[in-house]
Amino acid sequence: MPRYHPRQLAEVLLAIAGIWLMVSRMPDYAVSLYIVWSSPSTVPEAGGPNMLVLQSVYFLGNVLLGLTLILARKRIACWLTPDSSSQPSDTAVSTESLLAVGAALVGIQHLADGAINLASHYFALRSMEPIDPSVLWQGGLSVAIGIGLFAVSVDLGRLWGQLRGRV
Repeated sequence: MPRYHPRQLAEVLLAIAGIWLMVSRMPDYAVSLYIVWSSPSTVPEAGGPNMLVLQSVYFLGNVLLGLTLILARKRIACWLTPDSSSQPSDTAVSTESLLAVGAALVGIQHLADGAINLASHYFALRSMEPIDPSVLWQGGLSVAIGIGLFAVSVDLGRLWGQLRGRV
């Protein structure tokens, strides 16, 4: 089995997460397009929300966040993993580095979902009168959890290493 530097593996995992963000919402968007184009009953009321626009914001938000994750993977990997230039080329990736990258990916996913929920809430706020505040709270909490998890991901990896060393 090939061995990777922690930074190389982090870059690969971040790119995979970016691809997943872009591709995971495509079936939902395709179904939305099909329903809007095939059913005459989906025409929005005057002043009501245009569901296709809301779905488009959600889909395009995921695509943009996925592309950003792919394009910024080197900088994010540099932040997540220690300097790999001092390690020999056959060094295996540490569990702490893998845990840090995994926690950062989960944080990024929460951040992306929360940002998209907040954008959907914003566009719904501009287009219709009755608004469910739970979407705002869900989006805000998801963004906060995502930022927090991403920010402490390196420390979670270190904590895991310390706990594992004592057990």
